[in-house]
Amino acid sequence: MRFVTRSLMGLMLMSLTFALLALAGNSIFSAYQAKSENSFGNRQARERVFTVEVMEVTLGPQTPEIQTFGEVISGRTLELRAAATGELVQISDNFREGGIVKQGEILFQTDPANAQSRVLISQNELAEAEADLADARRNLTLAQDEITAAENQLALRKKAMERQNQLRSRGVGTDTAMETAELATSSAEQSLLAKRLSLANAQATIARAETLVARRKISLDEASRLLADTTVKAEFDGVLSGVTAVLGRLVSANERLGNLIDPTALEIAFRVSSEEFRALASADLEAAEIQMSLDENTVFTGQIDRVSAAVGEGKTGRELFAKVKNASSLNIQPGDFISVSVLEPALQNVAKIPAAAASTDGGVLIVGEGDRLEEASVEILRSSGNSLIVRADDIVGRQLVLARAPQLGEGIRVSPRAQGSAKIEAQKMIKLDDARRDKILTALRNNKRLPEAVRDRLLKQFEKDEVPANVVERVESRMAAVANGTADETVEITEDQRKAMIAFVQANDRMPAEIKTTVLERLKENRIPKQMYDRISKRMGS
Repeated sequence: MRFVTRSLMGLMLMSLTFALLALAGNSIFSAYQAKSENSFGNRQARERVFTVEVMEVTLGPQTPEIQTFGEVISGRTLELRAAATGELVQISDNFREGGIVKQGEILFQTDPANAQSRVLISQNELAEAEADLADARRNLTLAQDEITAAENQLALRKKAMERQNQLRSRGVGTDTAMETAELATSSAEQSLLAKRLSLANAQATIARAETLVARRKISLDEASRLLADTTVKAEFDGVLSGVTAVLGRLVSANERLGNLIDPTALEIAFRVSSEEFRALASADLEAAEIQMSLDENTVFTGQIDRVSAAVGEGKTGRELFAKVKNASSLNIQPGDFISVSVLEPALQNVAKIPAAAASTDGGVLIVGEGDRLEEASVEILRSSGNSLIVRADDIVGRQLVLARAPQLGEGIRVSPRAQGSAKIEAQKMIKLDDARRDKILTALRNNKRLPEAVRDRLLKQFEKDEVPANVVERVESRMAAVANGTADETVEITEDQRKAMIAFVQANDRMPAEIKTTVLERLKENRIPKQMYDRISKRMGS
């Protein structure tokens, strides 16, 4: 009897053990099945699709454009300097900053008294030298007359001597008379020599007098020039700048008193890179059109005139100078900072793409089959501002990605969007009345379960006049759940579930930043609201 009882007890214990094992296995299987259905740990990852802006590549004529900045300079400037030392005794009414003067107009004059005195002295000295020259010429005439008289006297003496010689040869004359005639002839010859010496002295005196007259004329010309230098006149029509002259001021020689600028001879100096200059030079430098603008309302054109001979210390590229057409009517002045656009001759059968669409070696991304990216290459011909002019014969008609983002590459699936299409819409803002705002602020202050950083951010947001509509809707739905007693229901999540949810929320680009921050803060806790759990699980499953 005892054996049967013990056998029944063992059989019952064994049955109970098998039942407990079956229950434990069923629990494990149910937990595994629930985990698989919720797709937290073994959920198959979805392929991420990036939205990109694209454009269709088309070929046609494109005009390369070099955009730079330049400065207005004067191509014709005259420095006005005082040539003579002295006091400023006369200043033109137009001799002031910005004054407009005409050619030949007297600008200023220094005291001419000393220069006038020198002119008078030089004139007197010249008159004296001219009088001496006239006296020397009269003496020359007298000397020539005396020589003529001496020559006549010598001729008479010679005739008298010949007559005495004839008388003596006939035995009528005496030796004494002959000697007297010879002495008279010799005396006449000596007198002629003396007169010739006087003539030579008179000629030398005339030469010296003429030299002195020439020197006096030079002195007079110099004195007249010094007198003229006391008066400064405008060499051409222009505008004055840098004027420092004041009536009665003492100025020194070569002191600058202002500048005269020709408003019709303005130029533009601008600098381009060496590569851009080579591109211009390879085409036609003078044929390039220059468009310049001081502001939106002042646009004018010009033409490249010359290139700087040297690069300049501490500078790069090339400095170009452009002539301005109708400069006087453009209301520009030297020193103005302007923008410059250099238009080269048009290139044929090329495409214009954004600079962000290509790498430095010409690599681009195009949309291929199945909206997957493919690598392609283009030949970069010119850089024009934020655009590139390229030769793209191999990708004509294809969709080109406008920006090479770091996350994009060959084989990535994308969602193409036309250039300039609408992006994420702006948040809708609503204005709360005082009673509604106070109710929400009170609820937020009393909610001790919110993280402090989230609560402070929401409080600051609701203290403003306008609040995002989605934030108001979320907070008021939470307040309604609290009022109905359903807000306190929470769900405990595992570490794997938390990581999966955090990764899903961080990858959601459509979620507003403040909502994303709030959700991530709640996901750091061990238990989260059931509504949040159900909402995230549903979206992850979809």
